[in-house]
Order: sequence, then C-alpha cells, then structure tokens
Amino acid sequence: MHYHKLLFIGPVGAGKTSAIRAVCDGHHNLETEAKASDMTGLRKATTTVAMDYGCLTLNDNEGVQLYGTPGQARFKFMWELLANNLAADCAGIVFLVDNTRNYPMRDLKYYSQEFAELIARKKVILGVTRSDLRDDPGLLEYQKALLELGIEASVRFIDARKASSVLPLVKELVGDKVTFDGWSELASQALGSEEETLFEEVELPQDDAHFAIQDYLGEEVVMKDSIIDDVMNLKGVRGAVLTDDMGEIITSSIESTDVNDFVGFVAGVVNVFEEASGLGSVQNICIKSSKEDNLSVFIGGEKALGVQSSNRVSVRTLKQQVDDLLQWS
Repeated sequence: MHYHKLLFIGPVGAGKTSAIRAVCDGHHNLETEAKASDMTGLRKATTTVAMDYGCLTLNDNEGVQLYGTPGQARFKFMWELLANNLAADCAGIVFLVDNTRNYPMRDLKYYSQEFAELIARKKVILGVTRSDLRDDPGLLEYQKALLELGIEASVRFIDARKASSVLPLVKELVGDKVTFDGWSELASQALGSEEETLFEEVELPQDDAHFAIQDYLGEEVVMKDSIIDDVMNLKGVRGAVLTDDMGEIITSSIESTDVNDFVGFVAGVVNVFEEASGLGSVQNICIKSSKEDNLSVFIGGEKALGVQSSNRVSVRTLKQQVDDLLQWS
C-alpha cells in the first residue's frame, strides 16, 4: 500500500480533528483529545494535546494519511515533530482558520510564521470554517493577506464536519499523485450519508453554546474593561490591571500601588522600546520570580493588561489563556 500524507494546521477549534474524522476510515482513527481545562473549554469540551491521525483508503494500492497538529502553542513541540519528521514529506497542507475568532487574520499570520519552512515548499489550501456563523472577513481578504505573506494558496469556506466539504481539499492536494479516479463516487457517498442524518434525531452540538459571535474586529486587538474579571477567573491569578498606552490606570484588582504603577510604566515605554530595539512589535513582557509572584504584561492595541500570578503557574500556559480570552471574549 502506497500512502500520501497531508498535514492539517491551524488554531484550536478551527476544525482539524473534525475534518480528519469526517473523511477517514473510522477504524484507522487516532485522536489524542483531552478535556479542556483552560479557556478552550468555553468553546469546545476537548482539545488535541498531541496529534490527530486518520487514513483514507482510496483503493487496494493507495491511501491518504492525514495528520492534525494541536492548535495551542503550549504543544509547539508536536508542531516541530510533525513538520520536521512524521509529516515532513507530506503532499500538501490544509490550513484551517476559524472565522468566528476575534482576530482570524492574526491566526493566519501566526501559524504561517510557525510553519513557514514547510509552507514554503508544499502546496497549501486555506480552509475557512464557521463562515455560516460569520462571513466576515471574506475570501478576498484572506487571499490578499496570503499574497502579503508571500503564500500561494487557494482559499475557500468549508464545513469541517462534513466529508463532502473536506474531500475536495484532499483531492486537490493529492489528486495528481494517485491513479484513483473514484472521487465522484466518494463525494456522492458522503452527501448521501449527510442527507440521511437529516432524518435522524440527533443531539445538536453544543460548541457554540458558551459564546456569542461578535462583529469582525479587524487586526488591532481590543481589550475590553471586562477582561479584568475574566482574567481573575484563571487559575493562579492574584490580580490584574488594565492601562492605556500612556500608562494611565483604567481599572485594577491589584491593591499594590507599586505593581499598578510598574505595569503603567511598562505600557508607557513599550513604544520607545520598539523603536530603539528594532525587534518589531512587542506583545508580551514577563518578569519571573522564584520566590514572589510573576508579573506578565500583555500589549494590545491602545491598552496593556498586567497580570500578577503565582510563580507555580506556567507563564506559557497563562499567555495561552490570555490569548484565548482575547480571541474569544
């Protein structure tokens, strides 16, 4: 049996697990889903912690192996393993982006950078999911963003839960590499199976039960005052403060004047630091301590968020959860 490989990449909740599950042979599935214990749980009950794997058998001699990366940056070690080893010889990449995230274009740029080396030498298709819930930004905006990133890829809206929507992506990436000519039959079978479910009593998925779809916010991060309350619900967080870009305190749950003033100072000097260092945009500054609390400052748009947290809490995990809050709240 000769196999071709495809790699599915993108942020948490974009539909990588669902897409692989939809098209592959059920008995060839491997999913490393675990209960989401962080902010991801507001959007989906489980999250991929290692990888997804599935196999689509085309005929007696050919098949497609589908690998899915975990979406969260704290599992970045698996990105490297998949991109540089297990799926380094893949025929192409299915890049999924969730259109209901607050800043999907930031996701596009971030994962493009993380997988830049592989993207540069592989055929790529960008699949935009959840466009039925929000169709802005549109396909032309994504195409323009890809061009600015120097990535040549086709773009389309898809439903990652449906084989009839995912199969065309698989065909486009491996169709010219296999002798298999039964794609139309596969598509018909997928449509027939999906139509049958319309007449069955099925429990509606609850993925969308815990969040409201907001208008597209563009690329500039908007920190609402309410983020203080959200951050205080995170494990290990002692307090949080929100300032403007000049360092003036907007709202705070931190009693220490010194801590508030320090966060304000950091927020106020970021612009100066960016210009002086030449390192580009500063998004996060962290001061770690082995004895006292850690202090993390997140820069977004015209505001800065300071978070005082226990030194027992992973700084990487905290950053992931704050990023999720900004993307989903």
